[in-house]
Amino acid sequence: MARPLHIGRGFFPGFAAFLLAVGVSGCANFDAVKKFATLSSNAANHAAVTRDYIAALDRRKQYQPPEFHAELDAQRTRREAQQASLDVFQQTMVGYMQGLGGLTTGEIRAYDKSLKDLGASLNKATLLTSDEKEAVAALSTLLARGVTAVYRRNEIKKLIQDGNQPLQDIIKATRKIVMRGIYADLQVESTLVSRYYDNFMLAPDNPPEPVAMALAREAKAEALGRIDSRIKGAQAYDAVLEKLAQGHQYLHEHRDRIGNNELNEQFSPYIDELRYAYRSLLEITR
Repeated sequence: MARPLHIGRGFFPGFAAFLLAVGVSGCANFDAVKKFATLSSNAANHAAVTRDYIAALDRRKQYQPPEFHAELDAQRTRREAQQASLDVFQQTMVGYMQGLGGLTTGEIRAYDKSLKDLGASLNKATLLTSDEKEAVAALSTLLARGVTAVYRRNEIKKLIQDGNQPLQDIIKATRKIVMRGIYADLQVESTLVSRYYDNFMLAPDNPPEPVAMALAREAKAEALGRIDSRIKGAQAYDAVLEKLAQGHQYLHEHRDRIGNNELNEQFSPYIDELRYAYRSLLEITR
């Protein structure tokens, strides 16, 4: 005769807690975090604005006398080091967002290659401050931990909690290079181009050549138009980074509600603002 199954008094509360945990995990909705992570990864990786930073020096040679070319070559060397810093910042932001997105979908892929590439890039980024290097190291360490983590809500919360400050520091440093470096340099280039054509058109010994003057005015307008587009591109990329920072900060402040439909609805405007900023950047730089 089979013996009756004995169930202890503590079984039902414990089993109920287990079912509750399974139910909560199963019903969790990470769509908003996934959309934000995917959009942020694409937007942060936009290199059209930063790629032109070094090429601008070659353009400038045609508007400045030869005696300034040696200084422009020296500036190019400094900018190549600064470009390496930008590459590190972008690579770190993209890797972090890919890791966050992977946790939301359960598709935990290996990011070993990107982490190795990051280490090589760090060696080239000689202009990074110690604080900036610490932020990069902190975020890349979290990425290494996150890619091996089990897919669950607590891991997403933990990643956002620990990753927010280094991410904010990296975004701030990137925006500083974009606005104080790229944007400011483009304004200088615009002034040089304008002065170059004005000196040609207003030179007192120039003969009155209506056709030549018309061509010069047209060339000036085209050159200034291209620079203006690059200036707007730098401003648009800065706006993308600002929206990315604001969105992640919101997730950090409300991380305890991640997975709830209510949070998804409240977070939706941040995703829309980032999407609009990214779309504007693409329209300007395409």
